[in-house]
Amino acid sequence: MTALTHFDRQTIALLPPEVAEQIAAGEVIERPMSVLKELLENAIDAGASDIKMEVRGGGLRLVRVSDDGCGIPADEVELAFHRHATSKIRAVEDLSHLRTLGFRGEALASIAAVAEVTMITEAGGSGLATLLTLRAGEVIERGHRARPRGTTVIVRDLFQNVPARLRFLKGARTESAQLAQLARRYAIAYPQIKLGLTLDGTTSFQTSGSGAMERAIAEVYGLLIGDALLKIGPVEIAGAEICGVLGQRALSQAGKQHVMLFINGRWVQSSPLLAALELGYRTVLPKGRHPLAAISLQVKPEEIDANIHPTKAEVKLLHDEEIGTALCALVRDALGQSALQPPEEEALPGNVYQYRLPLPRRRRGLPLAEQRQPYGEIALPADAGLLGELTPLAQIRQTLILAEDQQGGLYLVDQHRAHERILYEHLRHRLVGQTGQSEQEDETSISSQGQLLLEPVVIELSARQAALLEERLPVLAALGFACERFGGHSFLMRSVPALAGAEGLHAHLTTLAAEAAEEEENWQDRFCTAVACHAALRRGRPLGLGEQRELLAQLRQTSAPAVCPHGSPLLLHYSQQFLIRQFGW
Repeated sequence: MTALTHFDRQTIALLPPEVAEQIAAGEVIERPMSVLKELLENAIDAGASDIKMEVRGGGLRLVRVSDDGCGIPADEVELAFHRHATSKIRAVEDLSHLRTLGFRGEALASIAAVAEVTMITEAGGSGLATLLTLRAGEVIERGHRARPRGTTVIVRDLFQNVPARLRFLKGARTESAQLAQLARRYAIAYPQIKLGLTLDGTTSFQTSGSGAMERAIAEVYGLLIGDALLKIGPVEIAGAEICGVLGQRALSQAGKQHVMLFINGRWVQSSPLLAALELGYRTVLPKGRHPLAAISLQVKPEEIDANIHPTKAEVKLLHDEEIGTALCALVRDALGQSALQPPEEEALPGNVYQYRLPLPRRRRGLPLAEQRQPYGEIALPADAGLLGELTPLAQIRQTLILAEDQQGGLYLVDQHRAHERILYEHLRHRLVGQTGQSEQEDETSISSQGQLLLEPVVIELSARQAALLEERLPVLAALGFACERFGGHSFLMRSVPALAGAEGLHAHLTTLAAEAAEEEENWQDRFCTAVACHAALRRGRPLGLGEQRELLAQLRQTSAPAVCPHGSPLLLHYSQQFLIRQFGW
């Protein structure tokens, strides 16, 4: 490398207009996707209810966006192509209260600087539209065309006058894929708008404008996935309204490209909120798998900082931690009430999805300890559960209960995990002074008294654990654990909760005491989970039809009957529609 030995300073001068235009255009229009984004946002801001998009040659040959929005008056059409001309702001104060998707006045001017652009727009309802064509920023045609109210913008030969930029673009197929992904996001974010995309003469998707996000997702990705979608919200937290649609476990993918977050109608990235969404799925998806999910937030514009990223794709919210916590709980609660669906044999039309269910962790023998994961639910009324009346039919391998619902569908229920869920919620209700059940006692209920041990058990802990456990003895007593200090770092355990399976707790009292002495805020939840796990029905235990019926009835009353306290699935549902499809009835 040759050392710099001479420097010739040049004088400062204004750039020629044609050079400045292309530099500014390069900052706004990086690739065909930038063109479609700007035109699509303009159509949405114009109040369109029907938007049609057409792309050819990966967007380099043609990008066409037609809408039925408000249109542009004839005397403002040329002004729209001037830099810094906009209808969306008038003063600096407007920037902090902006409720439109865009406000930058350079979008149309930048596109016209690097392509041939034709605009046909009608605003008055006369049916006679204004036509304007520009090439390299210069007007080359003015005229009129017949069209109803709205606007059509046609962009041809993108970057033909900037060949250097063409070298950095991907192939037409890759560019088309990015354009399709962008269009899908807007179709999902605005389900009330009819949005259609045509790629090289083939219809990619067409939404109905029904207003339902779950229907828009099904229309974009394929109608067969509709049964695997869960709706959440709307819920208001910290001044933000949260709603959205979650794909069940069957729709998980290896990549994150189908995790979508919209804030005030704009697709954005927010690391805290996306992390909270993934955390909500963590206990039900295998490692390396990511969900299909679309979350929409409505937030006051002044509570959004959009200036942490040059393109405003990354944003920061004033209350993102509180909103993230609520979002994680919403996701966990929704998944906790959705049964696993069986896999479909055929790929879904128009996309790459298959119902490939994540398998639960492989187990050997009948272990009780499961991987500990934080889990919590939003309290729901008892009648808001997933399950209807189930009629038990048989016990399979003394592990699963086969049951039929009133619609003719079949359920497979893991008896150990189901009993875990029941016991866990009994314990949690006891801590808050709510039994949530009748006073009748049976093999799957907890009595209001502890069960005395034949001989007290001595438990040895470290100094720090002993100090924490002593503070928490009243909580343990409320659950039925009579425990007292026995000198030094020792404790004497005299009773355990009167549970069916309480005999299994005796061998795990030291482990449970250590769990109760963990230095974590959610220690009560973890402790209840551990107790429920060790006391629940073992796999391999035969159950009569009456016991099965009672277990299913109590499971129905829980707030999250589809997952155990660890978050692992406990239900597999074969709907009547699935059986009809499989057997051709």
